Amino acid sequence: MRTVLSILLAALAGLLAALSLVGARTEALVHTPEPLQQIAAPMSEDPQLQEDLPGEISSLVEDQLPDGMPGFAQSAASRLVEGAASGLVEDDRFPAAWSAVLEETRLDWVDRLDRLATEGTTPAGTPGAGGAEAAVSGTVHLQAAPLVELGVDRLAEALAGVPGGEAVAEMLRDGLAAGPGAGNEEVGESVLSVDLAVPDPDAVPTDVVVLIVENLYRWPWLAGTAVVVALLALWAAPRRRTGVPLFVAGLTALAAGGISRWALGRMEPDAGLEGIARVAADSLLEGIRGYAMPDTLILIIGGGVVAAFGLLVGLTSGLRSRDRAGH
Repeated sequence: MRTVLSILLAALAGLLAALSLVGARTEALVHTPEPLQQIAAPMSEDPQLQEDLPGEISSLVEDQLPDGMPGFAQSAASRLVEGAASGLVEDDRFPAAWSAVLEETRLDWVDRLDRLATEGTTPAGTPGAGGAEAAVSGTVHLQAAPLVELGVDRLAEALAGVPGGEAVAEMLRDGLAAGPGAGNEEVGESVLSVDLAVPDPDAVPTDVVVLIVENLYRWPWLAGTAVVVALLALWAAPRRRTGVPLFVAGLTALAAGGISRWALGRMEPDAGLEGIARVAADSLLEGIRGYAMPDTLILIIGGGVVAAFGLLVGLTSGLRSRDRAGH
């Protein structure tokens, strides 16, 4: 009976240790700017993103052009917008604008989840009002406003010597600040917000995502509990079987690392994404894989070492018992 109890406690300790590591790393990714900047900054160097981005930004800036402009002026302004957007990624201000995009994207997602935690969610696919809205609002939305602002600045520089150019640029800035084209003010949808469908609401329900993020700060408690439970497992083990809980705890952590590694390898962007959303989602998921894969190795190697140590302790105890029996 004590052996069974020890095994169960050891498995729980290994699982809690794995969850505490995942929680610590995920909390850093969600609630501090540095990790996302590190893993997503290379997205701006993606050739496909650099190819698609000018066209997307050009369209967004053109949407801000005043409706009452004469046809010839509208056509000329559109050509100027396209010219300003075409050199966007080569602009010295682009890295700072992209950094701002990433930080606004992170803050927007955290704010979405905070609102959902307060207001409640309806799982995706559930009949009733709010189901689809909750599923969408729980996903990461790329906030393109800093890039559009850079495009407007470049356009204003091109119009600087044109009569009335400054007025047009000011209209564009006012339109951008007003957020025209907002699709849903409750969840912050707009033409400047690109849904990346990450995390996939079909694979991970929105209410589960909210629950996880809401409790990330508890990871130190998980780590402390893991230590206490591991000590209880060692205490509960029979005297000559102290290696068993060590082996089980290590094996559990190793299995958690292996499963996490497998799950990370299976992450794919939503099949319906196109253009910049597809490229950004691909790059973001690849960055998350690069961020989390070392942690899975820590679990696999660390768990393997603990399991091997437990096996060694068990073999040593067995040999000592045989020696005593022989005498």
